[in-house]
Amino acid sequence: MEKAHSQRPKTVAVVGTGMAGLTTAHLLHRDPKSRYQVTLLEKQDKISLSAESIAIPSKDEKDHLIWADVPMRAFAGGFYQNLIRMYDYLGVNYHAQPFLFSFTKLPQTQQSKSSANPCVPGPKMVYASNFHQIPPVPRTMDLINWCMEAVYAVLCYSWFTLCCFFISPSAENVQTGTPGESLDHYLRRIWLPQYYVMNYLLPLISSVCTCSHQELLCFPASDILDYKRRTHRQQHFVVSSGVQSVQTKLLEGLQVRLGVDISSVTPEEDGVQINSTSANGSVSEKFDLVVLAVSPDAAAALFPSLNAQLSKIPTTTVETVAHTDESSITPTLRATTTSTSLKDIGSGQTQRIHFYSNGSITEAVHEQPHSIFVTTNPLLPMKESKVIRSARFTRVLRSPRSRLTINSIFQNRNELPRSPSSWRNGDGGIFLAGGWCWDGMVLLEGCIVSAMRVAAQLDVVVPWLETEN
Repeated sequence: MEKAHSQRPKTVAVVGTGMAGLTTAHLLHRDPKSRYQVTLLEKQDKISLSAESIAIPSKDEKDHLIWADVPMRAFAGGFYQNLIRMYDYLGVNYHAQPFLFSFTKLPQTQQSKSSANPCVPGPKMVYASNFHQIPPVPRTMDLINWCMEAVYAVLCYSWFTLCCFFISPSAENVQTGTPGESLDHYLRRIWLPQYYVMNYLLPLISSVCTCSHQELLCFPASDILDYKRRTHRQQHFVVSSGVQSVQTKLLEGLQVRLGVDISSVTPEEDGVQINSTSANGSVSEKFDLVVLAVSPDAAAALFPSLNAQLSKIPTTTVETVAHTDESSITPTLRATTTSTSLKDIGSGQTQRIHFYSNGSITEAVHEQPHSIFVTTNPLLPMKESKVIRSARFTRVLRSPRSRLTINSIFQNRNELPRSPSSWRNGDGGIFLAGGWCWDGMVLLEGCIVSAMRVAAQLDVVVPWLETEN
């Protein structure tokens, strides 16, 4: 009987169906030794990874849909190494996607989306991702002013790039608990001009991190420098059929339960107790292992023992709106028009992303096929009748001190000794996964790395690493 019991597959509940949850569940479910019986639990009534994506009819093929990912799911070579390995292993089709970025500074009279009559100027600069093409001169600027602005921006960009490679930020000291250098301190130390920082650097990077300028300045400098070094001169890519095609492949063979509202996760001697409610009423279940693939505030609410540590990790709420209202941004569209019209945008053709900064936050507008726009952190007003879908997301932020906390949670057990009250990943049969569960920017790569870490802790082979050996 003992032998039979020891061979019983361990039951695993993976809470959350974002990229981290789906990847973790996929890896454990595909364990070559079949040691884990995995159940995915999701609070919403649909899988969250592509829950807000929009299906757009294709004009080229009848009954064929193009998926617009909300939020944007572009990734760059160099930084997203494990994400790309997984996509290659799963057979996910993706293609290079060049971008044109335009930068516009909003006037004082238009600092929020509550302004009734927006007066939006044309962009000051248009930048081609990785200089894949000569960017157009904005039609709202004369050639001399544009040349002066372009030379200034290129010089500042070159200086920042050199610093990223040759001037390291001050490192943290795990033994003494001294945090590393913030981005704000680093930028001041290298004497990067504030005009360039406020009008170009912060709008661009804050759109990647989907946070305010001040929140970004509080990030560890090491995060931004590492991202810049690894993506330098690398192409951007997008999944050809949208992230829902990735979702479909990761879900194959998995047991999924939607509409499960979990109230608590409690480790016990013989497993982990999950209390939840659903359409069938209140339920109390026991699993051998639980993976919380959710944001840190949600994890702390489910597992209060983590509250002391996870409360140090800042979060914010991000709004994303898919719409067809171009009235507020018409000057930018006209100023950056190229030979390819928006309706003709197709796979691999250059797409435009417009940044509108009010000095403290940046609105990013991504043009999609068929005159659809995806706006993140909206500042400019838009007509409600032209809104297709809007959503709010919890965005995990970074700081030098929260970086210390995260690294202490995920450090190897044979590394530095921990205090008796500190919790480490896997204690009590509970694991954490997510884009924030690694030492880097909170992006999809962190989701994959954290899922791979859970698999490694449970002695499960990561197949896309095996194929390279």
